[in-house]
Amino acid sequence: MLSTIAVIDLGHQTWFWATTVVIVVVLVALNLALLVGVHVRNIREASRARRAVHFRELYGHILDVWAEYPPTESELESTRQDLPTFTSIQRDVAAESLIAQLRDASPEERARTLERLRQVGAIDFLFESLRRRVPWRRTLAIRLLGHAGADEAVPLLVERIGDRNRYVRNAAVRALGRIGDTRAIEPLSQVFLEPGRIVPGTAYEALLAFGQRSAPVFREGLRSPNQRVRVASAFGVGSVLDPADATPLLTPRLADESPLVRAGAAQMLGRIGGDQVTDELARAARDDERSVRRAAVSALAGYDDPQAAELAARALDDPDRDTVMHAGETLVRLSRLSRAGPAAKAAVAEREAWPIERAQILASLGAL
Repeated sequence: MLSTIAVIDLGHQTWFWATTVVIVVVLVALNLALLVGVHVRNIREASRARRAVHFRELYGHILDVWAEYPPTESELESTRQDLPTFTSIQRDVAAESLIAQLRDASPEERARTLERLRQVGAIDFLFESLRRRVPWRRTLAIRLLGHAGADEAVPLLVERIGDRNRYVRNAAVRALGRIGDTRAIEPLSQVFLEPGRIVPGTAYEALLAFGQRSAPVFREGLRSPNQRVRVASAFGVGSVLDPADATPLLTPRLADESPLVRAGAAQMLGRIGGDQVTDELARAARDDERSVRRAAVSALAGYDDPQAAELAARALDDPDRDTVMHAGETLVRLSRLSRAGPAAKAAVAEREAWPIERAQILASLGAL
């Protein structure tokens, strides 16, 4: 077969040249179509950008005026009539502008803006956007509802936690945390205790916004089979509960089977501090896992107890370099306290160790 093809002179074959011409014409047409498509897209994007800038300037001026002077009924009615005529890009620009304004707004300013949105009927348009086909438009509407604190949106935002798009799901969780309505605690607790569909830490941050009202969720999370949930719950308990209530919950976690949980509990106990080092924390300072020892030795700095200075001085001989550095920092910090200070100062004077010198240099620079 190959020998037959070799003896054929393709240059004298009509079908060969016809096929070649067709292929060349098609390739040229495709290139021209691509060039035209790119050019048209660039023109469209430039036009959209110009319209966006113009609308942002106009809408931003209205927002600035409304922030200083309450709008009249005629101005509100005019906006109510204009809102349905906004194009998609105008709605997007308006939403982004409002989010930027609300991000650093005071509670009073946020409440006023929310009332304006209700008066002009914008909340209803945002509700419609929650069901739009494009995920980023759903996300944008959710972000605005969250920053505005629209509590009437809570049921719809709870539905969006189950959205097929992960960006929409995460935005809904964050928005519920910003709004702070207690109806959201139960669905947020579910995604916190059973992670998987939400970015780690998102549900935790949302629950923190509820303060002590989220404490039962974190208490339950301490018993979770998932070690990452237990770690987050340890930080949650220490953040939302009073020290007297958090310490008894965190101390048993120093014996957790997971080094991550033990280290997290030690870190939070260090933030809480106290007047007496517990036996559990003393054992954690000698834990088999170096990450736990680091956290426990650092936590000793929060305890105005001479035993904390003794444990930190022993940690200067730890085989782990980072634990040794934390021990030096802890001794310098303890030297400023009333009860632990004398023992820490004695240990600093007795040991001419490089971790102590390093910590003293950091302290002199205000970094410790």
